[in-house]
Amino acid sequence: MSDENPSVVSEAMPAVLYAVPQRVERGPSLRKKLEHHGPAALTTTELVSLILGPDAKRAAQSLLQRHGLAGLEELGLADLRAIPIVGRAGASRLATVLEFHRRLTRERSPELPRLSRPKEVFREVRDIRRARKEHLVGLYLDAQNGLLHRETLSIGSLNTTRTHPREILYPAIQHLALGFILAHNHPSGGLEPSPEDMEFTTAVKRAGEVMGIELYDHLVVAGDGFTSFRERGLL
Repeated sequence: MSDENPSVVSEAMPAVLYAVPQRVERGPSLRKKLEHHGPAALTTTELVSLILGPDAKRAAQSLLQRHGLAGLEELGLADLRAIPIVGRAGASRLATVLEFHRRLTRERSPELPRLSRPKEVFREVRDIRRARKEHLVGLYLDAQNGLLHRETLSIGSLNTTRTHPREILYPAIQHLALGFILAHNHPSGGLEPSPEDMEFTTAVKRAGEVMGIELYDHLVVAGDGFTSFRERGLL
């Protein structure tokens, strides 16, 4: 057994072993930079970092490197939540900012978005493609296929959601639409319309014909793809 005194501290050891390290400020914080110089002085990475939350610089850099600034606009809440480094709270904040940007862009745009092809419709509803619950969305159009109004008509549990045709047609009447398009996602990831999808679409189409409002198409979306009832000859 050693005769060394356990109370004697070796000169090679630091006097304090369990001290909390002091935070070292490396330049002004982003919030101070924002307050003193305004948002225009921040880089894109810094702006995204502030939206995501504290200490989110690495997440912001990763997002921008992978998707680019323009690519962020195509990401919905489910897409952002699927990226672990972003976090649920950061995903919610960024999705909110992106949706605000979309609405502001639509309001300022002198022309309404034109939806003449299924791929253009897919771009308008891409935010629901990876949602965990089934979302049914209605897009209501004018005589030139300009998008007058978008409405989420129902949100179901998993892969089951159905809405009465009158609830689908009411926004068309309210916004004086001449036609409309439906889109819903399959949380399972499949793009094949189910028999229930086809029966539901037929019922809505007939109700629209009675009102003189045409159902132009119905899209099933999932992942990076879609199926158009019109293109498949199902409508």
